[in-house]
Amino acid sequence: MDSFSNYFWEYPKLVEYLNDHPEEKNDVKKNYEEIHGVFNESWVQKISIFFDKTIRKLYDQVNLELPYDFDLDELSQKHHIVLVPNHQSHADYMALTYLFYKTFKKPLFVASGINLNIFLFGKIIKNTGAFFLRRSFAGNPTYKMSFHAYIFALLKNENVVEFFFEGGRSRTGKLLSPRYGLFQMLLETHQYVKSNKTLLFIPVSIAHEFVPEETAHSSELKGAKKKKEHFSQVLKIYKLFNKRLGSVHVTFGQGIEVRGYDNLRASTQKLAFSCFKAVGKGMPITPTSLLSLILLDAPSGINNWELIEFKAREIITYCKRFSIPLTPSLSSEFDVSKNNILEALNILISNKKVNVIKNQHLGDIYYSVKPKERVHLLYFKNMILHHFILPVMLNTVIYHLKEKKFTTVEDLRSYLIDKRSELLFEFYLPSTAEMFQELLECISYATGKNIENLDEVLNLNLQELDQVALKIRVFSNSLSYISECYYIAARTLDHLAEVEFNQESFIKTFQEVFGLEYEHGRMVQFQESFSVAMVKSALQFYQHKGCTELNDQVYKVIDLDQVFKLKRRFTENLNVNLIMNLSLNNDDI
Repeated sequence: MDSFSNYFWEYPKLVEYLNDHPEEKNDVKKNYEEIHGVFNESWVQKISIFFDKTIRKLYDQVNLELPYDFDLDELSQKHHIVLVPNHQSHADYMALTYLFYKTFKKPLFVASGINLNIFLFGKIIKNTGAFFLRRSFAGNPTYKMSFHAYIFALLKNENVVEFFFEGGRSRTGKLLSPRYGLFQMLLETHQYVKSNKTLLFIPVSIAHEFVPEETAHSSELKGAKKKKEHFSQVLKIYKLFNKRLGSVHVTFGQGIEVRGYDNLRASTQKLAFSCFKAVGKGMPITPTSLLSLILLDAPSGINNWELIEFKAREIITYCKRFSIPLTPSLSSEFDVSKNNILEALNILISNKKVNVIKNQHLGDIYYSVKPKERVHLLYFKNMILHHFILPVMLNTVIYHLKEKKFTTVEDLRSYLIDKRSELLFEFYLPSTAEMFQELLECISYATGKNIENLDEVLNLNLQELDQVALKIRVFSNSLSYISECYYIAARTLDHLAEVEFNQESFIKTFQEVFGLEYEHGRMVQFQESFSVAMVKSALQFYQHKGCTELNDQVYKVIDLDQVFKLKRRFTENLNVNLIMNLSLNNDDI
């Protein structure tokens, strides 16, 4: 046996387990063979050469951004290194392994779902460091012990380990809540390694400018079932050569060190969410995500270049002020950045996401998102939307301040807490204290004054309120599609108020209400207001607010008055956003 295999069988808990269950040894051997991946350097070199020849045809660039003075060799002397990236595409596996090998000339061992162990593709990634895990360990203590032993061997062998903390690919572009399993296994097995090295978890933010699986993702958002991975899907890669994929941006964050823990469960959750927040904070604004944010703000998707450029400049200025990461293509002088934005727009046009509308008589040129492509651009908008929740929330706050709806600081505070609760099931939100601090900093930025408390916010004059409104109006419609979804959800609950229903029937009724509202109503303008993932979140929201109760997978409306109250709130959001959005016109540019 090699040293790695020896480490596997030396795991103290596995030794103890097999002493008590000697009949399970053959199953443990089979589990080891199923899980085990190797880093075959000759395979990796060949794949790297293949990538060098093909990547340039598919991608403009594959960028790696490292923290200042990042030294992997130095870190490896002190820590067991674990990379924890987000997951957008199957391309992430190969892109990270490729980048890591090209940059550091070191092997990387990547936890991969057993669903990827398919003909040919499974063999390729298994020989480039992938090790496989099943979706569930439930009811199989032998497999669970085998996998723990494998994690122990990886640490004992001082391999750099990587796993996608979300547990699967995001279908919406938003980060998914972290899965705790591998975090807990790493913490638990590390204590048996008997090493003076601590665990260091390095958050990795991956941002694609084109996701190869976009068609499957959008179909699943509309309710289609996820298709099982098959080799035929790998063969479809040739179709990508008809598209321009832009760039892939990979950003390493500052490592999160774990020296020990008192409570495994609590420490696991704290660590998982620390990595989650760090990945979100490190998610860069790319030219494609910036354009998606701008273009989707108009229900028609129609903007001229002058308006796109103006909004882009305002958003980039905001990002630089609040240290929101930008890709290198956007972080230089704006005259350089706008050329990269225009190039990204041309890619969207060539990939048939955006139409060019020319008025030959007037000489005007407009850009319009194709209706069926809005859901694809929404993916990239959702990737970065968490960075701008505060200025979007400020829209209605400023409106209420101008209308003198708040008489006390407590009124303002309560309103802000309610606004935060509206997004509870859409984003991982800053704490209430962090939200108030961000609010003060945002208003200080807009007014040029040092605003230190909510009393000063309440006493802003009309001129100062207008200054804030002008600074944040580029974000005025950014969350309208969510407000529309939650408005429709309230209407759906009204229709279902007299009957019991399950999640499936709620989604079906929601879709019918959405169709009527979109075609004939006044409030719903955005096609992207319907997605299965968001409808499920809306149902959770109304349950959380005490509007419904759930028993054995069956819902019942128990407070229709609260449903109507919340429907009015989302109606107000949409009306105020419309007012703020209409204030931005070409005369102001």
